[in-house]
This record gives sequence, structure tokens and C-alpha cells, in this order.
Amino acid sequence: MADTSLVLRTLGAGGPSALKLSHVICKLVLKVADREVDGLEKYQVVSFGRTVDGARFPDRWWPRLDRAIETGAFDRLSVQAIVDVMIQHDRP
Repeated sequence: MADTSLVLRTLGAGGPSALKLSHVICKLVLKVADREVDGLEKYQVVSFGRTVDGARFPDRWWPRLDRAIETGAFDRLSVQAIVDVMIQHDRP
């Protein structure tokens, strides 16, 4: 599982960058739901003897969010621009 500490610290700090970050995450999840990009990462867990299927935010996106935070992208770019850059890295 990816290191999400920088993303969580940024969200926890609040303010304009945290708000933009939350919008970027929501837009990425919506793009997955609309099948515009590859889906969420699937996983299974066994709970009380039953296998439960789940899905989570792809690990490949966490380092990209970290990079956007570290480079100040949330101060310079729109939410859509950040999403577009992240999605471009998913295309062959």
C-alpha cells in the first residue's frame, strides 16, 4: 500500500490547497466510475469467515498527488489541470 502521509497531512491542514486536493481526488474517483480511466484497484478480505470484495484508490495515484503537493501545483493549477496531468500518465 502506498504512503499517504503527505496527502493526509495536506488534507488535515485545511485551507485552499486541501480543498483543491479533495476536489482532485473526487474527480479522479468519478472518472473511474464513469469508466474514463482504469478502475479502482480490486482487493479481497476475509471477514468472519466470509470473503468480501472491495475497491480502493489506485496506489499509482498517491505518488502523483504527493508530487503535485511538493511542486506547489495546487497553488498554480486548476483542479481540472491537475486531474488531466494525472490521467495523462495512465495513457499508453
